[in-house]
Amino acid sequence: MNNNKNKKNRTLVNNPHDQFFREAMQDKRVAKEFLQRHLPADLCALVDFNHLNLQPRSQANAVRRESIVDLLFKTRIAARESYFYLLLEHQSTPEPLMAFRVIEYTVNVIRDHLNKHDIKKIPLIFPIVVYHGRPYSFQRDINNLVDAPKELVDRYFLKPFHLVDLNKITDAELKQKMWSGLMEFALKHIFKRDFFPFLQDFVPILSQVYQDGGSDLIGMMLQYIADRGEISDQNEFFKLIQTQISPELGENIMSLAKQWKEEGVEIGVEIGMERGKEKEQIDTAKRLLESGFDPCIVSNATRLSLDRINDLKKEKLPANIA
Repeated sequence: MNNNKNKKNRTLVNNPHDQFFREAMQDKRVAKEFLQRHLPADLCALVDFNHLNLQPRSQANAVRRESIVDLLFKTRIAARESYFYLLLEHQSTPEPLMAFRVIEYTVNVIRDHLNKHDIKKIPLIFPIVVYHGRPYSFQRDINNLVDAPKELVDRYFLKPFHLVDLNKITDAELKQKMWSGLMEFALKHIFKRDFFPFLQDFVPILSQVYQDGGSDLIGMMLQYIADRGEISDQNEFFKLIQTQISPELGENIMSLAKQWKEEGVEIGVEIGMERGKEKEQIDTAKRLLESGFDPCIVSNATRLSLDRINDLKKEKLPANIA
């Protein structure tokens, strides 16, 4: 047995049970036979064992490193890339929340896979817990761990998420629930080309909520619309607030919008100056390159990166000579 290989494995696991399990399963004959023996027959029939490969990773939980070791095998199931995720559990007292731990680790495997592949679907993960402690007496189904009536768990837990698609809710329906309806109304229409016509339709609701003690909500909503929405006539927007909701609120929103505009101009000027500086650097670099200067010298002279200078050299674009 290779001593260097043993030393490398010992850096990943801190327990003789872990080390033995990991080293034994590195032998493809062991891994293949183990899986063929313990997988459900219908699943096993779809596995391409010729593509079974142990992945070089450690997903062991830092808190429970002494009692859990994991192995991740990549393979193909039904001609699609998939994984077998094995957890060796050898505490004298089993982990009562193992069903949750398995889901947690499975999600981590999926996240790692997505980080490495630019895809829009997730792979099939089949988790297996290998236990050799006292007789196992805890739940394997996470549904049985949820502290709620069984009918609620069966109906709602780990089901397709509940979607609230605001685009499919009419404004008439939103008006029926004034407080949450205003929030949903603002979110629903914020990307419209002109928010103002929709706002006019909701003025009675805005006014009523404002009078019923919702001045903070109305102010926050109108600030959001002024900042993120498109309004064709801002003067009419502020006039509407002042005359039909509150003069004071209208003045506050107008002052805030003016402040945002001034800050936006300042930021725009700074960005413009920065872009102008970069353009000047690029033009200088082009002139130096056309004169035959070495790219390293041009990089030092213009403070542009060497990669950027080399790109400019490849482009061979003429400089804008003032």
